[in-house]
Amino acid sequence: MYNEHAAKVYTEWWGPATDEAQGHDVMVRVQEVERLGQQYLHTSLTVISFVKEFTVMKISFLILLLSACSSAFAQHNTSFKIDGFSNKYYGLVQVSDTADVFKAGTVKVFDKVTKKELMHTSSDELTFDFHNGQVKANILEAPYGEQSLIIYEDFNFDGVKDFALMDGQNSCYHGPSFQIWLAQGTGFKHSEAFTRLAQEYCGMFVVNQKDKVLETMTKSGCCWHQFSRFKVENGQLKTVSVEESGLSNTEPYFEEVSLQTWVNGKEEQTLKQYMSEQADTVFSFTLAKNGKQVVVFHAGGEGEFLFYVLCQKDGSVEFSYPEVTYDDKKQENVGGVMMYSAGKLAFKNEDAAYEVYDEGNGKIGVRVASDGKNYVFEGIAESAKGGLETLKDIQKKNLKKTL
Repeated sequence: MYNEHAAKVYTEWWGPATDEAQGHDVMVRVQEVERLGQQYLHTSLTVISFVKEFTVMKISFLILLLSACSSAFAQHNTSFKIDGFSNKYYGLVQVSDTADVFKAGTVKVFDKVTKKELMHTSSDELTFDFHNGQVKANILEAPYGEQSLIIYEDFNFDGVKDFALMDGQNSCYHGPSFQIWLAQGTGFKHSEAFTRLAQEYCGMFVVNQKDKVLETMTKSGCCWHQFSRFKVENGQLKTVSVEESGLSNTEPYFEEVSLQTWVNGKEEQTLKQYMSEQADTVFSFTLAKNGKQVVVFHAGGEGEFLFYVLCQKDGSVEFSYPEVTYDDKKQENVGGVMMYSAGKLAFKNEDAAYEVYDEGNGKIGVRVASDGKNYVFEGIAESAKGGLETLKDIQKKNLKKTL
């Protein structure tokens, strides 16, 4: 079939074959036509394939180029000038999308005269608020409120203002963090030591110009907090104090506050306890002789025990009863017994016997028997809150009643 078609092509191109040319000559020419046709077909397909591939490559390259350009234009496509905090410098924040809470962008500081960039930070998680359509500097609502992209203040108390630029959310609980540059000579120098104070705690540190100290706070969970104060001595940061607070692990869940201080290189440490805000007070009053406060209370909620505390004027616990411990044999917490009878609550430890009384007509106070001597500490009637009679309706593991 193919040969007949080739012969037809041969006749159309070269004319009818002579009788002598018929046979071998015709077949040779037919084969030549066939070869030329195949070569032409192959060449045509190759050209078509090349054109197709080249076109696809051009389209792909164009798409990649447009994508890259699109990304370049999308990044930092919105700028806001930050001004008004200095007559020498101004700031600029460039972000990709102002609708996001955490914005990818860059914060820069420039010299107003030379227009030269002095410093910058870049982050995928910048945060800022608008104030009448403007981005403001020097807003510091520590530890959890608004904190500006730029803080311009004297951090090392040398009389010259320094810079803090937000670099993301690297402080505690995904809070704002900053890089610090200290003024030095006619310029600024990045400080690793001061930067750590704005990275390892909760947000930007607070500058206490009155006491000439820097203050930081950090926390863990609901109940543990740490407050630190630092001074600058010969250009170096020195720890002045570290205060830690947390709740005790057992009832009555006192707030325990430890304070470390350094004076002339010497460390001092104190530990105080305070009643928890969750405490449920049954009866309280102030002692007339020394102004200390007596409190009968329980931990509230699922609390198992009743407690007595004597608090100093600053609210710290001077004495408490009972101490709750875990009994391995009983497989439970245990605490010293407290006996209630009409108008009286009695208990004792190794040192003394105590009796809190509420006898009516304003007669309130504490009686203490120790080393064969009896002491009476009268309470101020007007200071009384609650009353011992409430114990009639309270059930606690260590409370016994004689009614």
